[in-house]
Amino acid sequence: MEYTNSFFNLIIHENGVSMRIYPPKNGGERLVIEDVTNYLAYCKVDDYNLKAINDAITTCEEEVTIVISNDTTYPVDEYMDIQVSPDKMTVFARFFAPSDKGGYMSEKEIIRDLQAKKISEGIDEEAIKAHVMHPEFMKSIILAKGTKPIEGHDASIEYMFNVDRKAKPQLNEDGTVDFHRLNNISHIVAGDVLAVLNKEDLGTSGVDVYGNEVKPRKVEKMKLRYGNNIKISEDGTKITSMVDGHVTLDGDRVSVSNVYNVPADVDNSTGDIEYNGSVTIKGSVLTGFMVRAKGDIEIFGVVEGATIVAEGDIIIHRGISGMNKSKIVSRGNLVSKFIESANVAVGGYIETDTILHSMVSAKGDIYVRGKNGNIIGGNVRSTTLIEATCIGSPMGTTTCVEVGSDPAIMDRVNKIKKDITEKTAEKEKLTQMILLYNKRKSQGKLETSKIPIMAATAKNILALDEEISKLSEQYEKDTDLLAENVNAKIVALHNIYQGTKVTISGDYILIHDSVARCQYKKVRAEIKATPL
Repeated sequence: MEYTNSFFNLIIHENGVSMRIYPPKNGGERLVIEDVTNYLAYCKVDDYNLKAINDAITTCEEEVTIVISNDTTYPVDEYMDIQVSPDKMTVFARFFAPSDKGGYMSEKEIIRDLQAKKISEGIDEEAIKAHVMHPEFMKSIILAKGTKPIEGHDASIEYMFNVDRKAKPQLNEDGTVDFHRLNNISHIVAGDVLAVLNKEDLGTSGVDVYGNEVKPRKVEKMKLRYGNNIKISEDGTKITSMVDGHVTLDGDRVSVSNVYNVPADVDNSTGDIEYNGSVTIKGSVLTGFMVRAKGDIEIFGVVEGATIVAEGDIIIHRGISGMNKSKIVSRGNLVSKFIESANVAVGGYIETDTILHSMVSAKGDIYVRGKNGNIIGGNVRSTTLIEATCIGSPMGTTTCVEVGSDPAIMDRVNKIKKDITEKTAEKEKLTQMILLYNKRKSQGKLETSKIPIMAATAKNILALDEEISKLSEQYEKDTDLLAENVNAKIVALHNIYQGTKVTISGDYILIHDSVARCQYKKVRAEIKATPL
């Protein structure tokens, strides 16, 4: 018989009971005395020599037979000890050898005994058959297995934007900290997927060896929570932005807005702001910072030496104190309490109380009126109208006001004109060098080392010719766009003071004596003043 673990069987005599003990083989396990005593109790052998049994099972190296009792008993068939795992998913059985006149268990008997224990699920008939064909005793054999449940998983939400938006300044290569680029806004455009719901998997129930349902653990269900400007897919698993703007996560609620609200100042705590929609700032914009928006910008505080750029309108409730550092650019209109020491360019109109020592241009009208209504110093330009209470100052402060031409196009024309002048001068300088090289060459005095320089210079002249030609072409196009606005005018509701330069469609006059309540227009190529 092939076996590994130590086992025993009883030999029944008329006047007693003996025990044949088989030692373990090939590293098998020795018998445990409790297994033997429990078996003897099952066989109703009560009076036995415990010491002799214990000595034999712990020391025998060969098959040995010992007398254990002078009382006899009936023959004992093969016996199966059944153990069920705590989770009721596995049935283990150990078989005890029959006595010398006992019988072996059949497959049907083993299955019947399992069923008697109400074990009905996952009975391993192949394992039972293998044991019947080749019995092995005192060894745990798995005779049945339940079907374990297939665990599901909780629902989860994958957010498609950075949910950790804490302002973190970047470290520059030189070791300084950049408080301008804090990257604390999650920009989005219409159609962007904001979040995806991975639905819960409930799992599949299993069955224990008794046939009872074993449910998988409970899983957490979730759903996408969202606010305005967001649409959800038909199956409820995806939300998408309906507008350009920014996205935020408050708890588990996704919100999209096309207005970005700054509750206080734009400073080191916010960094520069670049936004696809509109921006509202409850505080001021401090020196050195920038706000750029594709929509409107409304600032309830002051703009210091900062840069403000909007594709829509700009409203600044407490004015611009630019310190000659501020730059305000808008494709729409600008409304500001005052403008001081700033550079302003807008595509619409300007409405303000005062303009002081600033470079201001607008494609639309410029209205400087209110409690003060003064334009003092600087250069103020409009395509159509400049209207102010007072222009210039009694002290004769140099003040320039200009209407009649689009300031943006005029700036472009002036820059092109300057570029043409500079490049023409550079070309002339290079041409003189070529003439000098050619003269030396004709005299046989040109050094060999100068020949590559001469070739490079000639190449540069050709490049400059091409650049000058393109600039001249653009200059002509832009000049044609500077059509004279015959209705353009400058209006001083109270006074225009000496020291003011009035320019209309390229022509200008200087104001030498103050004039009260007047307007200036161009009439037949001449600037005329008429009373209001």
